Amino acid sequence: MHQDDTNPKRRTLLAGLVGAGGALATGLLSVAASAPAAAQVSAARRKSPLTGPELAAIVGNAIVAANETNSPLRSINGTPRSTKMHIAVVDRAGNILRFASMDDAWEGSKDIAIAKARTAAFFSSNENAITSRIVGNLSEASGQDGLGGAGPLWGIWASNQVGISGGTETRNGIITFPGGIPLYKNGVLVGGIGVSGDGVDQDEVVAIAGAAGFRPGAGVANPQGI
Repeated sequence: MHQDDTNPKRRTLLAGLVGAGGALATGLLSVAASAPAAAQVSAARRKSPLTGPELAAIVGNAIVAANETNSPLRSINGTPRSTKMHIAVVDRAGNILRFASMDDAWEGSKDIAIAKARTAAFFSSNENAITSRIVGNLSEASGQDGLGGAGPLWGIWASNQVGISGGTETRNGIITFPGGIPLYKNGVLVGGIGVSGDGVDQDEVVAIAGAAGFRPGAGVANPQGI
């Protein structure tokens, strides 16, 4: 697991400031990692166009949205319960800038959140914004009606695997379902946010909230309209 803290010991954090207003997110986070992972995060952040406060706002906004989003998988007997998410922010090369885990989020979703963020960053550019949902749509074996040939990105899921095109520092596979959103700053691609921990539609709602203020500009092809 990765973190943005240079202390390798496990610690529990309250979500940071959100946006210029500085509102506190209400979800508790558990953030932990090894010292090498922390060193990678620190080095990547020094090179990233995203500042510390901007990264805190991205994660904080996502946590607020997660707390406000009902989970179809956790709610019981008509009583709604909110989602519990893992949130990853990467630069456009896939280096992890921030990773946050809400208490009781699924362990298996850690890897998925990182892969979603990387998928959105890897296949977007300064000219096109491609979410992990769009990657999935374009990599179907046929049209949604079952007719027609394979999509233009058919087979893309087999790319960007560890040991093929890179190591664990920047590669852990491609995700072809919702929850990965590219991040832009001044019209330039700067990375991606990935969210996992519930249904894919809920993941995407939280990721889009985290990306608020870091949308693609008017000159960027944006097939999902994020």
